[in-house]
Amino acid sequence: MIERIHLKGFKSFLRAEANLGPLTLIVGTNASGKSNIREALRVVHGIGLGYPIADVLGEKYGPGGILQWRGIRGGAKEAAFENGGSFAIKVALRAPGNSSHKDQLLTYGVRVDVSSLKSGPRIVRESLYASNSLVFDSHPKIDAPIQDSEHQIRVRYSKSGKQKKGSVREFSSARPVLSQLAGLQREQASLRETCQAVLAILASIRFLDLDPDAMRQPSQPGQLILGDRGENLSSVLQGICLDDARRATLIEWLRALTPMDASDFAFRPDLMGRVLVHLVEASGFEVSAYSASDGTLRFLALVAALLSEDTGQIYFFEEFDNGIHPTRLHLLLDLVQRASRDMNVQVIGTTHNPALLAFLDDRARADALLVYRSEYFKGSNLVQIMSLPDAKEIVATQDLGKLYQAGWLEDAAILSGADAPGAADVG
Repeated sequence: MIERIHLKGFKSFLRAEANLGPLTLIVGTNASGKSNIREALRVVHGIGLGYPIADVLGEKYGPGGILQWRGIRGGAKEAAFENGGSFAIKVALRAPGNSSHKDQLLTYGVRVDVSSLKSGPRIVRESLYASNSLVFDSHPKIDAPIQDSEHQIRVRYSKSGKQKKGSVREFSSARPVLSQLAGLQREQASLRETCQAVLAILASIRFLDLDPDAMRQPSQPGQLILGDRGENLSSVLQGICLDDARRATLIEWLRALTPMDASDFAFRPDLMGRVLVHLVEASGFEVSAYSASDGTLRFLALVAALLSEDTGQIYFFEEFDNGIHPTRLHLLLDLVQRASRDMNVQVIGTTHNPALLAFLDDRARADALLVYRSEYFKGSNLVQIMSLPDAKEIVATQDLGKLYQAGWLEDAAILSGADAPGAADVG
């Protein structure tokens, strides 16, 4: 789980920080900067996948020229705030309960220089701390190693044995130290394992931007990982339905969120052996994915992501309420809140719909974020909605969604100075 994120000089954010909960709803108008939070998380996700920093920001191609990774929008050239030359991202992570690091807060930070389009981006600062104890740091407060090469970055390790201070090692600045160190067999096992734990958390982030056309395509049985656009929806649902309890849960949620009298699922093969999901109504009539509404398919994909074997993840949903009827929004939020609470899943979602705010439970309301811009400070601003002055008292008697729609949240943030860039050190 990502518990906190800090941004400095990244895209539209001069400086921002926020806590993230099991369910974090991000609201804001068009061009306010919501998607740039997604882009920041994609940067650390790419690091978690072990990619060089140039590939993380740009694109990565595999054998035969197959695109394996689509970089952030604008690439390295537009990654830094107003072409500032560098940006920094820091995330505080909590490992899942089955990890040997489950009781530790793992804080990873990286600064990237993007000033040279000729030589490409490079890592200029990087650190990892476990419960405030040094794992490695290129710029620790005490005994910081000298950085005198554009092609290498030196980091200091934590002390071990009878060392008076941790040893210094040199790494390529073209790749994050985190992924380089994780694979060095000559290093002590505990050091490698901590790096591997952080990489695993970052690699587990999923970014779902669902496309009904992709969800309507048949898929091969056994393909149990939902694609970011909703690919393999039919086979993922088929895998879920092999478990009677999860099948019943899926049908229950489908009936609650759609007017369909759905009683079961059927998976019909085509001539190539691919399956296509059909929704079976109580009368026996079947509706295939080809004919199902966009909203129904988006809901099925969202549930498939939360119920599939590919769980224990961090999900970022872009406009995850898109296509859901306003009268069903409270059911959608209830489903997601239950999943984040009971299924060891973290959900971060953006929305333009202020009505969603009214359906959040107390925990999710406390974690909800407002992203906006004002004429008084440069760039995007990020604030926890319930941290605004008198927010708790006002929300107790008024609809939070209507307050947002009326512009009260932005006004409160500006008047309180909450949109002034913070002073967090993110490297």
